[in-house]
Amino acid sequence: MNIWQTIAKIPPHELVESRLQLHYAIQFIAATGAALAEPLSDYSHTSLAWHPVLEVFVGSVIQVPQLFQVALDPVSLTLILLDQQSETIDSLPLPGKTMADGLNWLQQELARLGADASKVVFLDYPPDDFPDHPLAHGAAFNASQAGALRELTDYYANTQPLFQAIIATTEGATSIHIWPHHFDMATLITLPGTKNGSPLTVGVGLSPGDTSYPEPYWYVSPYPYPDAASLPALDSLGFWHTQHWVGAVLPASRLTETVSAEAQQQLVETFLHTAFRASIALLKSK
Repeated sequence: MNIWQTIAKIPPHELVESRLQLHYAIQFIAATGAALAEPLSDYSHTSLAWHPVLEVFVGSVIQVPQLFQVALDPVSLTLILLDQQSETIDSLPLPGKTMADGLNWLQQELARLGADASKVVFLDYPPDDFPDHPLAHGAAFNASQAGALRELTDYYANTQPLFQAIIATTEGATSIHIWPHHFDMATLITLPGTKNGSPLTVGVGLSPGDTSYPEPYWYVSPYPYPDAASLPALDSLGFWHTQHWVGAVLPASRLTETVSAEAQQQLVETFLHTAFRASIALLKSK
């Protein structure tokens, strides 16, 4: 059973550099899945998951003579190859290495496992829709902020069981995916019916921070987006975000004054359930 780890020990807005280091580091997992995993229509073969036992991010199973997965230890920024029993085949600490160094190592190791490693290239995202960083221009990884990396990891580890509880009691919910494009952990829930010709969906997620908010935040986003004028008050610490997208948001900074881990968990759970009920009501309204 997961035990909530106290978060906001480090001011959430101070996690940006570590978040960017992690965001770039998971691209090795995404690149391998995109090139070598069985393609899926929702592109989830490029996504990753949180492994609560090993405490690593892990990608899709790659079907070659020796089955493997690419994983990342987010605290030490170590790239890991795991076998079918989740045992380490080989690993590469990324600190001091560039993106090119990591890709070269990964291609060499995957070739030894019988994969067509030449196919493994970094994903190409839309212009201006992926964070720029010196790592994109030849800089080396730096894991000196181990405390911040640990803190960011706790956000994912804490949130996964909350999303699993929602999935277990909600029809139409997808598995939990961590998407390499925006590094958010999310499930997408499809409701019966349509509105203006579009399926009714609610995205429930955790972002480690992005252009909307520089700190981690939880979100619940109904689609098609409702009219901003019709948004109800939320019975929680959250509020409605309406610029470029519409959704209920709970920034991590709103938890900083909460002393106990149990109270933090309760506040996040209350927000998720309150915002989810409100989103369903909005989608079902005329």
